[in-house]
Amino acid sequence: MAESAQLDIPRLLSRQPTRWLAFGGTVVAVLAMAGWAVATETGVNQVMAGLVVAATVVAVAAVVWRRTWLDTGDGTLHHRVAFLPERRVAWAQATTVDLERNRAGQLALRARGERGTVRVTLLADDLGGERSAGPDLLRVLADEIDRWAPERQRLTSRLRAQADHVEAGGAPRESPLARHL
Repeated sequence: MAESAQLDIPRLLSRQPTRWLAFGGTVVAVLAMAGWAVATETGVNQVMAGLVVAATVVAVAAVVWRRTWLDTGDGTLHHRVAFLPERRVAWAQATTVDLERNRAGQLALRARGERGTVRVTLLADDLGGERSAGPDLLRVLADEIDRWAPERQRLTSRLRAQADHVEAGGAPRESPLARHL
């Protein structure tokens, strides 16, 4: 049996501080207004303000508390968001392993199986700026797909080409995967 290791897959987040400041400012403003309403209003308005606070906390938890990881021992890709059930897909049993664009400037590796669909964002050119997954992650994904689903060589060659491009310092917008955006 292969030695099992869990590899955390980092999220491809915006590098622009203004995006994070805007997000944080919005959350603080919503909580401040709802808190003021809870403190000063009565009846239904107070209940609604309390619900806004609760909904905001849940939404922030869903954005912040998410994890995607790869178990190299059994070739399984896992994804968990806040309190929702975990989704996992084994490379060998996946019905689909391919690239998927979201029509908003992001390209993800999508693995679909019986227990759900897991996506790993590989490339983005959107409001958050240009960014690509790192070469080490791209190569690990390619190696794991080759190990568990060797019939997917076309996809793994694309991942390796992207890894070489990123490692050479190439711009995400000019990368091999950029034509799929």
